[in-house]
Amino acid sequence: MTLRRANDVLAENVEVADRDVLDVGCGDGGLVRWLRSQGARAVGADCGAEMLRRALEADPGHSDSYVDAPGQALPFDNDSFDVVIFSNSLHHVPSSDMAQALDEAARVLRPGGALYVAEPELDGPEDSVGYPVIDEVAVRTAAQQELGQLVRRGFSSPHRFEFSSEAVFESFDQWCTLAVGIDPERAAAMEIHKADLDRQFHRIGERRPDGWAFTRRTLVTVAVAR
Repeated sequence: MTLRRANDVLAENVEVADRDVLDVGCGDGGLVRWLRSQGARAVGADCGAEMLRRALEADPGHSDSYVDAPGQALPFDNDSFDVVIFSNSLHHVPSSDMAQALDEAARVLRPGGALYVAEPELDGPEDSVGYPVIDEVAVRTAAQQELGQLVRRGFSSPHRFEFSSEAVFESFDQWCTLAVGIDPERAAAMEIHKADLDRQFHRIGERRPDGWAFTRRTLVTVAVAR
């Protein structure tokens, strides 16, 4: 199995240099910073207070690159961006709002602009670590169903493919911090099940010098705004 880096796959499929790019669900801003390093004029949107705090802390000279907004209500004018990215974030939009989030992406994209959506596979090995606290099969399925409706939302027929990559965590605590940062409502349940989650993390993960590695499969959808 060939392992790829997510940013390399993105770069191969979407031109970002000298483009206005929006990262919806930007988390801690890592992708925004990488996009800027590739010559993009990048903006990240997220509605998670903790993740936005981390993004601003990691990128203090670019506070105007991050906005507090959910994907289903983007505070941007029509035709504002050349590229809109959902990187492992569409399934975090409430299922009832996923269609609206994709409509918003179509609205803020310029004609000919690219939509790039990377979503985790419906149920992969890494996901067993978080069970039963984290069970995303239903929301990931809903995201793929909505992506199947892109043509009627004003996009070209999408190009869809998969790739495999690795996620490496320094420790179980780092994994927990990320999981709670994405969804603070998980905190109480994770504390209750922490011992079981810890065992699952170390049983499923592969020990490496730099931490614990998990193989993940990503489903990518690329479409062009008409």
